[in-house]
Amino acid sequence: MKQHNKAVLGLLVLLVLASVTYLFTVYTDTFGERDSYRMLLGMIDSIAFDKPLGARKIYGSNISFAYYALLDFFRPIFKADLTHIVPIMNYVNAAFAILMVIPFFFFVRRYWGTLIALLANILLLILPVWRVTGQYPHPMTGSMVFMFIGLALIGYRSFLNSLSLGWKKLILWDVLIVTAFALCLMFRLDAILMFPMIPACLLLERYPLKKIVYPSILYSILPVIIFKVMQAQLAYIKDKEGDGIFEQLLLWNNPARYVDQFVRGSLLFIWGLNPLLCLIFLISCVYLFYKRRYSYILFILPTVIINYIFWLPNPAPARHFIYLSPVVAISIAILVADIFPKVRTLLKNNTKIEVALAAFLIFSLVISNKYSYSAPLSKPYSYGLMRLGTELQQLEPKGKPIFVIGDTLPIAAQMQLISKETKVSPEETNILTDESVRAQEKSAIKPKLQYVNVLNVENQKNKFTFYIQGFPTKIKEIDRFLSETDKYDGYYLVVNMLDKNGKKIDFDPSSFSKKLDILKL
Repeated sequence: MKQHNKAVLGLLVLLVLASVTYLFTVYTDTFGERDSYRMLLGMIDSIAFDKPLGARKIYGSNISFAYYALLDFFRPIFKADLTHIVPIMNYVNAAFAILMVIPFFFFVRRYWGTLIALLANILLLILPVWRVTGQYPHPMTGSMVFMFIGLALIGYRSFLNSLSLGWKKLILWDVLIVTAFALCLMFRLDAILMFPMIPACLLLERYPLKKIVYPSILYSILPVIIFKVMQAQLAYIKDKEGDGIFEQLLLWNNPARYVDQFVRGSLLFIWGLNPLLCLIFLISCVYLFYKRRYSYILFILPTVIINYIFWLPNPAPARHFIYLSPVVAISIAILVADIFPKVRTLLKNNTKIEVALAAFLIFSLVISNKYSYSAPLSKPYSYGLMRLGTELQQLEPKGKPIFVIGDTLPIAAQMQLISKETKVSPEETNILTDESVRAQEKSAIKPKLQYVNVLNVENQKNKFTFYIQGFPTKIKEIDRFLSETDKYDGYYLVVNMLDKNGKKIDFDPSSFSKKLDILKL
């Protein structure tokens, strides 16, 4: 009973810690990532024009439809005031990040005990890729919650099975497990990259190999079938040809990108985990091999390796590596729980040395965290874009269209939030991106061509064309783009590039090869 009470108390403390962390750091009326703004533009399009779920002009609607179905519960609130979309999306994701504590705690506790369950939850909260993604909306967070609900249910089903209750009473738990994994996929299809944990979980239950195969197939294949059946019910309308799942894999996971992105992807992998924690994770893997804890290794390493390989050619943002964060936290927690008592014994319970060592580790972690993953869009940066969107929306009629260079997805979203009458439509031009030009020149295996995308925005006063990726690093590409087309001759030009603190970067638009009339705001 005492152990049970300690576990409950520990869980409550973790929930309070997670709540304080996320509710005080969550974004409110802006987002921390551009993909969140892609989702927002689709949400506005759906709500303003009463489009069905699958018809959304929205990022990932065909692979995250359960997430958008959840947001549909708030449709009456959104219709009354579009500005409620942003805070509700933020807080829904924060709620998932907080709720993750519960299934993750019970899952880890079953196989490694209460202490490691507490440590793993704290470490998960420290890992940048998990902590940061919980601050703004993305369906990956919810998918991970359902994944660990399913894994925790597998453990509980095994416990019930040990009581010899009979298969009829266990079938309900099978249904719940399959449902949890199906919801995991319906929130985000690429969460299937966590499915190696399913047979590994059964291995932790010490099932013989023959008894692992059938449940693994049941718990892995049925959720995929349910996903496909539910997906088929959507009135899904593609924005363009070639935006299916297979086409996206060909675009982002082609061999040329593995070569081109290897160094960058590896650095983002380390950055997302925190360099110091990444090093400790590698040490923990060596430790597990040394201790011959092969069932632990089979639970941890396959998920890490598969996710690393899959996301390596498409590593940005580092949030892509989020699926491996729980197993990394578990691995480090096992090492810490095993080593800490031995270190104390070695130091002969010398309190001063222990305090000094703890202070050194905390200081090292804080320093390392400065060189770790942070939200792609800081709050000052996103507020700066919000202000520009407001300025453009309120701009008096100028008599001719305006070409806007900047981080324009958030700008367009802000204009639509102000007025749902503002029309936003994406357009793929016939001009290649610089990255695609380089890939065609370097690679013997020609990857799929990528063209520059723009947004056509029209309100009641003006027409705009937004260069979507108008970043300082894209100046050469923008210059080439303007020089290779005469479509935007006669447009006004607005250049608004910000640093990470939201301050405007000095840039002279007259340096472009093609001269356009500069419009200063």
